[in-house]
Amino acid sequence: MNPSERKPSGEDRNTSSQNFGDNPWRAMGLIGSVGGTFATCLGLGYWLGLKLDAARDTGYWSITGMAIGVVIAIIVAIFLIRTFTGGKAN
Repeated sequence: MNPSERKPSGEDRNTSSQNFGDNPWRAMGLIGSVGGTFATCLGLGYWLGLKLDAARDTGYWSITGMAIGVVIAIIVAIFLIRTFTGGKAN
């Protein structure tokens, strides 16, 4: 058989690379993890802020808690992305 007439098959694929283009489930896992991280950090920051607002009879800790949650979520998302893409998370 002539090599130019050969049809591509799954055996010819380079499966050793950990590229997101080769595995859409891996990319979707990263997106889900980052989204879950943001939701959790924002929710937890808001909840803790509400508890501080109730304890101190103020009205600004919930916003401060959300801001702190965003900062923590960004830091954790950077670590997640580095881990998923094969970089060192330090």
